[in-house]
Amino acid sequence: MTDTGPWTGSARWEHLVRAVPLAGEVAVGEVRAGLDAGLDAGLMTDGFVMELVSAELMDRVRAGDQAARAAMIALGAELEAGPPLVGEDVVSAYLIHVPSPGQQGGEIADALGPRVRAALDQDRDHRNEPAVAAFLDRLLQAVPALRPLASVERYGYHDEVLARPFLSDVAERELALLTGGASLEIDDDWTDEERTAVLRLFTSADPDPAAEVRAVLGVLEAELGSDADVDDLIAVAFVEMLPHDDEPGAEILGMLGVGLRAEVEARDRQPR
Repeated sequence: MTDTGPWTGSARWEHLVRAVPLAGEVAVGEVRAGLDAGLDAGLMTDGFVMELVSAELMDRVRAGDQAARAAMIALGAELEAGPPLVGEDVVSAYLIHVPSPGQQGGEIADALGPRVRAALDQDRDHRNEPAVAAFLDRLLQAVPALRPLASVERYGYHDEVLARPFLSDVAERELALLTGGASLEIDDDWTDEERTAVLRLFTSADPDPAAEVRAVLGVLEAELGSDADVDDLIAVAFVEMLPHDDEPGAEILGMLGVGLRAEVEARDRQPR
């Protein structure tokens, strides 16, 4: 394979790029770009590189590139033919960016063989637990400003909100509201488009942004103890994202109710 630096890929990857040369060309460019941007070479596993390749090829498909479309279909065929216990991380990484049937580029999903299509269906047929779905609905009704975040985290055949990523996003937004956006750690090399998108999702023009923070915390406090799945979601996705006493945004800790404070104390008893 063409030199990419410290990453050369496994024998399985070598087979894939011989069968689908465009995938190899894209991999070379993506790995080089990642390393030049300072990514740890240890991250360059076959699965990670496949996700980069799949994302880039799908960008080209959406732009009308027929060679990229053919490469995505060919990659699916090669993964279907591969040993069932080899490269499942690569299969999952490939499927992350495959459109669902009926979406633009959905013919790629329609061309999948039965094994890889079953993996796609299992992943996309996502349903939240009923109590979690009801909790998310109540939170969005109580704090409508969170709806754009929920839209970003909708996924799968049923357009469900991915509960843990969404609630982690909520925690990040509330901290940003308290810190005037300082907690977002926006990199200097972000594009204006990326910066604008993040600020739109995680900041607010409300003259009293802390009012939203109080509203979110009030809902979460009231929900604690209602259901084990909801409690676990709040503890893992929200409380784990909260700062410690010596970190930016720590003022949110003084706004917590009894239940949330207990969850924070339980978190803080764990080794940092």
